[in-house]
Amino acid sequence: MLSGRSLLIAGRVLRGLRRDHRTLFLFIGSPAFVMILCAEMLTRHPQMFDRVGLLIMGMFPTAPGFLFAAFSLQRERHQGSLEYLLTAPVSRMDVLVGYVMAFCVPALAQVALMVSVSYGLLGLDSAGAWWAVSLMSLFSCVLGVLLGMFAINLAGNEFELTKMLPATAVPHVMVSGLFQPVKDLPEWMQAIALVAPWRYLVGAVGEFQTHSRITATFARNLGVTLGIVLLASVMTLLTVLNRRTA
Repeated sequence: MLSGRSLLIAGRVLRGLRRDHRTLFLFIGSPAFVMILCAEMLTRHPQMFDRVGLLIMGMFPTAPGFLFAAFSLQRERHQGSLEYLLTAPVSRMDVLVGYVMAFCVPALAQVALMVSVSYGLLGLDSAGAWWAVSLMSLFSCVLGVLLGMFAINLAGNEFELTKMLPATAVPHVMVSGLFQPVKDLPEWMQAIALVAPWRYLVGAVGEFQTHSRITATFARNLGVTLGIVLLASVMTLLTVLNRRTA
């Protein structure tokens, strides 16, 4: 899957991100800023912050990954550079892996900053190790990138993409288990939660609050999330990165 062509594509995308300093700043800094806001809101309830903050660390990186991957690919699609890229001697898998790799580089800085601020400055406490939470946060960003790449099938321009995130994110947050365990939600909300990607990601990260080792619940939720990532990858390859539709 990883090839020299993927590395070249990743370098190309990274050069474009590097030119857009404001986007890069928001991508890297927004999760840490959200954690600071969360800590200030719950300053009198440290145990609540430990629970909610941990879930936000696992869930929130999906949002900037979604938006910036979708914007980047949509821009290239409208400029014709994506179509040109797909006519080059590269496979669709090369393009997909290249994009994911490109966004993983600033995602590493994003997660490093968020974890440092959360565990160091804000004093977040969890049974799970900080590095395990970091890996899940990075995986959350990868999920967002893949969902963002697929989402341009549903939006004709960047303005529609901007409207799509809150329209999908707010219901996701409500049924994810962030405010209330999924098992305690009304039955109709539990039914929606079954098809909500964040619900399984939050469920996996939430296990680190009280467990320092891998549990059956963590493994199950992580397995479902991996399945969603694979499904999003396949759908992106068949639609967005199809030479006939690019």
